[in-house]
Amino acid sequence: MQLLRFLALSVFIMPLLLPSCQKETFSDGALAFSTDTVIFDTVFTTIGSVTKQFKVYNRSTDRVVISDIALAGGTQSKYRINVDGRNGLNIKDVEIEANDSIFVFVEVTLDPNNTSNPMMVTDSVVFITNGVMQDVDLAACGWDAIFQYPTGYLPGLGSYSVIDCNSTWNSSKPIVIYGWAVVDSACTLNITEGANIFIHKYSGMLVYRGGTLHVQGTKDLPVTFASDRIDEFYRDQAGEWDRILFYEGSVGNTIDHAIIKNGSIGVQVNDPIANSIGAAPQLQITNTQIHNMSAVGMLCYGAWVTGYNNVFGNAGQHSMALVYGGKYNFKHCTLGNSWSTGNRQSPLLLVNNWFEFEDGVVGNPLTEAYFGNCIIWGSSETELSLDPVAGVTFSPKFDRCLLRANPDDLDMTDPQRFANTVLNEDPEFVDPVEEQDFSLDTLSPAKDRADVLITNSMAELFNDLFLNPRFNDSAPDLGAIERVE
Repeated sequence: MQLLRFLALSVFIMPLLLPSCQKETFSDGALAFSTDTVIFDTVFTTIGSVTKQFKVYNRSTDRVVISDIALAGGTQSKYRINVDGRNGLNIKDVEIEANDSIFVFVEVTLDPNNTSNPMMVTDSVVFITNGVMQDVDLAACGWDAIFQYPTGYLPGLGSYSVIDCNSTWNSSKPIVIYGWAVVDSACTLNITEGANIFIHKYSGMLVYRGGTLHVQGTKDLPVTFASDRIDEFYRDQAGEWDRILFYEGSVGNTIDHAIIKNGSIGVQVNDPIANSIGAAPQLQITNTQIHNMSAVGMLCYGAWVTGYNNVFGNAGQHSMALVYGGKYNFKHCTLGNSWSTGNRQSPLLLVNNWFEFEDGVVGNPLTEAYFGNCIIWGSSETELSLDPVAGVTFSPKFDRCLLRANPDDLDMTDPQRFANTVLNEDPEFVDPVEEQDFSLDTLSPAKDRADVLITNSMAELFNDLFLNPRFNDSAPDLGAIERVE
């Protein structure tokens, strides 16, 4: 496979890692502890956990000798401990000076449990000091998974594996991807409702030329794409995996009712061959949320994409970037960006019809970029960048949209480009920063502002992202989420 050209668009942003803290609590007895229970978040079976730690304090004015530090589970324990550099199931004669402390480090590797749901595995670290027994409990939740491991290597791409042709991934067990998982030419991958796809650092999914991906979630059981770091500190960190990449010439792809979060680029669609727009969209994306991407939520490169009822949320650069022309149609979508991890310099929506290659700038027609009944709003003063190159078709249109933009940068009088635009009225999202919640608050000016004709243009738009009906009151709301009183 020739999997190298997409690297021209690669954006890798390293996440900012902050140190964690533990609240100190103390036990009665010869020793005191920084916690009474060490809890591991859900751990994939057969894969080792992160290392956790706790402190053991000697609060007395005399040196103490802990005669035994042991795992209660003995040789059957799934846990491992290290006490001040000493490993073992039973560590003897550990000294702590007066008013001093030591660290105990704990890891766990759990066996498969042959169930589709996580199961709790417990143990404890037992301390015996002068005949007094104390313990610190250990608890971890083990989850069986199917692992997609690399089987080859390509320069410029890295480690990859080819998914079995015409496979189905379902909710029976999570899928954990290492390297690039590739849907090959003339093959289809179906991902059904409730499936959980966890992707390792610097890894992703690639749909190759002639390949097809169908993501078929539901409102109650969406398909989730997230990082395989599911321990508490990392589970909401952006940039923890790479992207879902639709290579040029992939065909008939669909994503419906998915949650895509915490990567570098959520979805990238490539078709960088000028005038190669085919007979059908390369991707239809619907009822989907893309959140917390360190670079770009959706990046399209000369492609043909349609979508409705989507939320393109917080990202370190753009929530959406449509570059090098193409053809796009989005209805009842919310593009919202209140990125709070660092200083975002880019507008949330970028639209252009060119790309700068090594030998110079090359234009490609933007035959359509239609946004109908959409919200485009973020924390920057202007959130829309229209950047055409002269002499090449450039046809964006914002039809009854709420925009945050500087009118001096846009020709707002052009009815072909800005029809019934609502400009610079805060849509009052409920909680776009902490909860990534882009639903509308009670007094939102986006309520009842949608064009009924746009909503009526597709039966699929009669309900919102969460299948709430749009015609319960006088008019539909702008964006992907209807306000429910």
